[in-house]
Amino acid sequence: MIYHTYGKTGIKVSAIGFGGMRFVNQDDVDGCAGLVKAAYDKGISYFDTAPGYGKSEDLFGVAIKEMSKTRGKRPFYIATKTAKPDPAEVRRELESSLKRMNLDYVDFYHVWCILSYEEYLKRKTNGVLKEFERLKQEGLIKHICVSTHMTGSDIGKMLADYPFEGMLLGYSAMNFAYRDAGLDAAAKLNRGVVVMNPLGGGIIPKNPDRFEFVKSQPEETVVEGALRFLINDQRITVSLVGFSSIEQLNEAIIAVDGYKAISAETIERIHAGLKESFNELCTACQYCDSCPLGIDIPRMMQSFNNYMLDDNRENRSMELINSLRYGWGIDLESDYLSRCKECGRCEALCTQKLLITQRLKFIRDEVEKFLKAEVAKKTPK
Repeated sequence: MIYHTYGKTGIKVSAIGFGGMRFVNQDDVDGCAGLVKAAYDKGISYFDTAPGYGKSEDLFGVAIKEMSKTRGKRPFYIATKTAKPDPAEVRRELESSLKRMNLDYVDFYHVWCILSYEEYLKRKTNGVLKEFERLKQEGLIKHICVSTHMTGSDIGKMLADYPFEGMLLGYSAMNFAYRDAGLDAAAKLNRGVVVMNPLGGGIIPKNPDRFEFVKSQPEETVVEGALRFLINDQRITVSLVGFSSIEQLNEAIIAVDGYKAISAETIERIHAGLKESFNELCTACQYCDSCPLGIDIPRMMQSFNNYMLDDNRENRSMELINSLRYGWGIDLESDYLSRCKECGRCEALCTQKLLITQRLKFIRDEVEKFLKAEVAKKTPK
C-alpha cells in the first residue's frame, strides 16, 4: 500500500480509502463489516462514512470493534460528516455518529455537502464552523474538513477564507478539468485532499471501451488505470472507492501495488484522450461559462454526460435528475432551467461545437416530466 501525508497534519493515510455508501445489502451485518475489516487488513487506513448512508455508520462500528484491537500497531482513521445548519444539531449528530461507531472521537469531520459559496457562507454565519472548533477543543473531532461539490474557483475562494485541514470533492478521469483549480488551491495551501467518485460513480468501469485512454500500462483494466491516474496526482491524498465486494477491493489493491510513476507525456495523452474519446460529451473546458442569464452551462453539461454514459436505459433519466439535485444542488422547481433564450452564445464559445441549447431543452423537459410524476404520486386517486 502507498501512504500519503494528509496536508499539514503529519498523518500518513492510504492512497486508497474505503467509501462506506455502496454496501449491497446493509442488512448483512457480518458481510458488510467483514468487507471493511478486510480492507483494513489489506492496508487501507482511511475510512469514510456519513449519517445519510443508511446503516453505514453502524456497520463501520461493528468493524471498528475488531479493528481497534490492533489500532496501536496499525493505525486507521475515520471520516464522517454533518450537513446540519444549526450548531446544536451539529453536536447532536456527532454524538450519535460516535455512539454508532463505538468511537470517542472522529479523525476527520466534514462540513458536508457545500454546493455553493453562498451555502458555505450561510453555515459559517450560522456558527457551524465555531461549533466545529469547540468540538475540536473538546477532543471529539481531530481535524476540521469540508465536503464540497463546488467548481474549482469557488473551492479556492472557500479555502482562502477558512483554514480547513482537508477537503472531500468529486474528481475522476471523466471530470478532472472541472475542479482542477480547486486541487491547485488546496495544494498551494497544503490541505489534505480526498476525492470521491474516482470511478465516475461506476460509469468508468461500465464503459471500458470509452475510457480506454486512461490506461498507462499494458494489460491493466480501466479501473486500475483510472485509480493510478489519481494516485499519480501529487495534489491528491486519498482516492475514496465505494466498495461493494471483495473483488472490487482486490482490484483497487492491485491498482496500488502495481502503480508506477506516470510520465508527464502520458498524463498529457490521457488529458487529450478525454476530448477524443468523449467526442459528443462535454469535456468541462468551461469556455461556455459566461451565460448572460446566469445558467451554469458546465454543470448542466456534466449532468448530461451522466445521462449519456449510463448504460441502464430505465435509469438514465434518474441519473440526470440526481446529478442535478444532489451533484450540483440545483432546485428543480425554480425557473433556473427555463431561462435559456437560445441566444447561441454558449455554442459559439464551445470548442467541441456541441448543441448546448438543444441539450438544455432536453434537460428541462426531463425535469418537467419528473416533477409532474412526483405530483401525481402525491395526488389522491
